[in-house]
Amino acid sequence: MEQERIWLLLGRKVSGEASMAELRELEELLVQYPELRYQVSVLSSMPVPETTPAWTEKTELALEKHLLRIGSDLGTAEQPAENNVRHRKSRAGVLVALSSLVVLLGGYCLFLLNSKTTPKVPAEMAEIQTRNGSRSRATLPDGTEVWLNGGSRITYQRDMNTQQKREVYLSGEAYFKVAKDAENPFVVKTERLEVNVLGTAFNVKAYPNEEQTETSLISGSVEVVPANDQERRVQLQPNQKFIIRHTQDGNARPSLGYSVEQVRMNGQNDLINETAWCDNILVFDNENFGSVALKMERWFGVKVYLTDKKLKAYRFTGTFKNESLPQILEALKVTSSFRCEIKGNEVFINQ
Repeated sequence: MEQERIWLLLGRKVSGEASMAELRELEELLVQYPELRYQVSVLSSMPVPETTPAWTEKTELALEKHLLRIGSDLGTAEQPAENNVRHRKSRAGVLVALSSLVVLLGGYCLFLLNSKTTPKVPAEMAEIQTRNGSRSRATLPDGTEVWLNGGSRITYQRDMNTQQKREVYLSGEAYFKVAKDAENPFVVKTERLEVNVLGTAFNVKAYPNEEQTETSLISGSVEVVPANDQERRVQLQPNQKFIIRHTQDGNARPSLGYSVEQVRMNGQNDLINETAWCDNILVFDNENFGSVALKMERWFGVKVYLTDKKLKAYRFTGTFKNESLPQILEALKVTSSFRCEIKGNEVFINQ
C-alpha cells in the first residue's frame, strides 16, 4: 500500500540510507496524502538517539547475548583482527538500524491510528427508488422517515447516522420527517437546490423534466439555497414553499427568478395539496394538461401522449382517491372537450 511505502521511505530517510530517487518518491507520495505530512514532519525532526558510550555498551552487550543464544555453535576461538573490525562495523550498522526502527515503528503506529480515524475508502452508498405507478415509505439509518412519490430516487451513505452532516440526494419528489439531531444537520440536495434542516417535516419536488422545483415546509424551519446562486439563502416558515422556475431542459430562467408562496389548502379533509400524495390522493390544482399528464404517468405507470399542442393549454382542478385512470379521464372530460384511447400502458389524448 502507498501509505505503508511512505513509512518505509521515512525510515530510510531518518537512517540516512535513502537515495535521492527515494526522497523524491517520498515527496510525491506526500502530495497524494497531505493529511500525513504533519506526522511525517514531526517524525523527521525527531533526533536519532545518540550513541553515547554507555548506551553503546549496553546495546552491544544485549546484542552479544542475542548472538550467543542463536549462534552458540560458533565456538570460542579468537577471531582474526579483520573479522573483529567487520563485527564492529556490523554492530554500528545495527545500532543505526535500531534507532531508525524506533522512528519507523512510531510512524507506523500513527499510520494505523490515522487509518482508524480517517477512512480512506468512500462510504458505501445506498439507494431507494420507486418506479412510475408506485409510492414507497422508508426509514433512513438516522431515523428520518421518507415517503417517495412515483418515478423518484434518493441516495445516501449507509452510515449517515455517524456523519457530521446527514446528506441525501434526491431526484423526483419526497416528503421528509427528519429525526432531530442539532449537532448533525440534515441536508437534501437536488440538481437545482439544497435544503438545510435540523428537525422538521417538508416536501421537495425536483423532477428533472418539470418546469419548476419546489420545497414546501409543513413544520419546523428550513433554509433553501439555489444551486446556481449560493449567495441567496431563504429561510422558510411553516406552510410556505420556495419555487425555482426553469425550462424543461433543466436551464434556469433568471428572468422568472425565485418566489416564496403559501402552500395550497385543499377543501377536502383539510389536505395540503403539496403533500396529499403521501395519503394516496392525487390532486390537480389549476394545472395545465402537460402537468396533469406527467402526474398521471407517475401515478399509474403509463405513458400519456397529447397529440395536439392546443391540449396543453387546458387546465384542470380536481382531487381523486382510489379512482382508476379511466375514471379520472372521464371526470376531466366534464370540464374540457377531448377524446382519449388507452392501449395497454399508453394513453393517447386528442381533440
